[in-house]
Amino acid sequence: MSIYLDNGATSFPKAPGVGEAMLNYINNIGANVNRSTYEAASEAELVLIECRERLCTLFGTEDITHAVFTPGMTAGLNMLLKGFLRPGDHVIVSSLEHNAMMRPLTQLAAEGITDPKDILPLIRPNTRLVAIMHASNVCGTLLPVKEISDICRERGLPVILDAAQTAGHYPVNMKELGLSALCVPGHKGLLGPQG
Repeated sequence: MSIYLDNGATSFPKAPGVGEAMLNYINNIGANVNRSTYEAASEAELVLIECRERLCTLFGTEDITHAVFTPGMTAGLNMLLKGFLRPGDHVIVSSLEHNAMMRPLTQLAAEGITDPKDILPLIRPNTRLVAIMHASNVCGTLLPVKEISDICRERGLPVILDAAQTAGHYPVNMKELGLSALCVPGHKGLLGPQG
């Protein structure tokens, strides 16, 4: 018997049925979504729509067209940050951020916080965004996201949350937390496959 201790990187074992569902898709469906209208392609699209609906229910949002699948969490964060920010924009992050958040922000002046009140002196005229993790995979610190988001909402600042370590383990509700965007990996707490 082996003991698996790397759930911070990816969950193991996966949820019951995940492997069988993937094998069924590979062996019996194999179609791309939104490329054709034959039976297998339509079946694949229905599975995708149902998955989006379930994710929206789980994470407290309603518009399933806003549930976007990317090759991974890092790609999702890159898409959000690089699509939203422009050179010269200022971003406030937590002082605990993961490399996946910090790499896209290296060209921008990002300043770190862990306490919600620390945000106020950091806000500048060119502050466009607050991008924070929900919990650290190193020390386990759970950031006070609701409090941070309340301060940001009062000042018209959008909040992006990296829930890589909490999605599937801890309640994450976009409406209740006042989030503008949420990034979650399917392969950690949601017990799905990588990618």
